[in-house]
Amino acid sequence: MSELAETIERVVREVLASLGYATANAAAPVVAPRADGTAVAVPSSAALAQPQPAARQEDGESLVLDRRVVTLADLPERIKTVQRVIVPRGTVVTPAVKDELQERKIKLIVGEASGAAKQAANVILAVAASTYDPAPLASALEREGVAVELRRIDCLIQATDQLAADLKPGTTIGILATPHTAAALCLANRHARVRAILGTRADIVAGEADSIGANLLVLDPTAIGFFAVKQMASRFLAGGPRQCPKLFQKRLG
Repeated sequence: MSELAETIERVVREVLASLGYATANAAAPVVAPRADGTAVAVPSSAALAQPQPAARQEDGESLVLDRRVVTLADLPERIKTVQRVIVPRGTVVTPAVKDELQERKIKLIVGEASGAAKQAANVILAVAASTYDPAPLASALEREGVAVELRRIDCLIQATDQLAADLKPGTTIGILATPHTAAALCLANRHARVRAILGTRADIVAGEADSIGANLLVLDPTAIGFFAVKQMASRFLAGGPRQCPKLFQKRLG
């Protein structure tokens, strides 16, 4: 790695480490030189301050990094086993990362559909025992390429029974919006092959879902606001139909 690439990598890491959710006003983009003499714009602090979802292995050969900035610290250990890294269009990939990928002969693909936009499962958005209108959330997800089946059910027990039947084959992933989240979690997780988690924060939902291979996200949209709900839904759905970890398969599989 060149001295210039190392310097840029260090500066980017320091900037990311110094940012927090309290950052409210976007600063002008910082323009930094690439090793080849061209310029790269580092996103404003407000953009970088948003929580970044974890890396996700799309298949045995592809690694999806749904991030605005990718540094060496973002490359997981399993980078050794993949043949391509996929990032969304507009992502800033530091020169050090590009050098690392080139050295490992890993192809960098920019702009290919990934995350929530790359739908690999049927998606059900159910509202139970609530007056919440799911249409705006469904529209926002559809703009990302996610086709959503909407359901409104008065009875929470009936809602979880229906979702359990749909989730059991493993080709469907669901979101259950209800103010009765504790009851919904208990009812849903009584069903075989249903692995439901509670949605509380967008920055941790993907990691929590991966930890048990969750196929149902339970949340109260009236308690956390539209933007947070939309972020959580997008990041949860980005994992598609997750596999239950071997550690829990006998109990949760």
